[in-house]
Amino acid sequence: MFKMTHHACVRGVVIDKGKVLVVEHSHSNRPPFWCFPGGHVEENETLVEAVKRELKEETHLDVDVGQIVFVQEFVKEHLIELFFECFIVDGEARLGSDPDNPGMPILTRMKWVEPEELLELPVYPKALSQILFEDHRNFPKIGFQALYEKEEIQKDK
Repeated sequence: MFKMTHHACVRGVVIDKGKVLVVEHSHSNRPPFWCFPGGHVEENETLVEAVKRELKEETHLDVDVGQIVFVQEFVKEHLIELFFECFIVDGEARLGSDPDNPGMPILTRMKWVEPEELLELPVYPKALSQILFEDHRNFPKIGFQALYEKEEIQKDK
């Protein structure tokens, strides 16, 4: 039996007309900050399904999900966060909600920012903001595929 060691979060990096979409979070226990829209992967949900659902909830956008562009691990929280390049399919971006966090509005603002603004605002993760600032058209991509069954190892004949 496998033991669960990490929880997964997904985030969408949406770039349209040279601007990057970010949402502001306000929590009672820390100052407001900006990040890329997304959240936790739900039980029985694929990573791609989670990205699409989270973007719809938080921004009202329907997206196609591309490659992974960044990965970060929160060691103490046993959380891995995967950032996917996303392409708008339908909808107009407007602030949604974060149903995972009941109570006061957690998402307080949403905006399209120029890549250089990512460095001026408290946008996290800072490392991804720096990458997007340096070249938002050609940022590195990590190959991704979803397998529903393990690939069989071919035996030499």
